[in-house]
Amino acid sequence: MHIQTDSPTYTIPSGDHVVTMRNRKRMDLTSVKSIDRFDHEEFLVRTSQGLLQIRGEELRIVHLDVDKGLLTLEGTVGLIQYDEEESESRNFLHKLFG
Repeated sequence: MHIQTDSPTYTIPSGDHVVTMRNRKRMDLTSVKSIDRFDHEEFLVRTSQGLLQIRGEELRIVHLDVDKGLLTLEGTVGLIQYDEEESESRNFLHKLFG
C-alpha cells in the first residue's frame, strides 16, 4: 500500500480489503461484496476476506458504492469480528476441488 504523508488521501491496490476506523465513530471498508443484514446495532458485511460482523449503537450507512466495493458507516462501534467458519469452509472446499 502506498501512503502519501503530505495528503490525507492514499492509494489502495485493487482487490485489497482495508478497514479504517476513526475514533470508533466512522468506518471505511474496501472490497465489500454485499451487505447481508443491517440495522442500527449490527451489520453483516460480506467482504473479500469473509463475513465481517460489526456491532455497535446508532450504526448507519453514510456511503455505499457497490460497483467499487466501498462502504462507510457511522455510529459507535463496539465490535468488529470476522466469521472464521466461512473462511475455514472455503479453504476446505478449495483443497477438495482445487
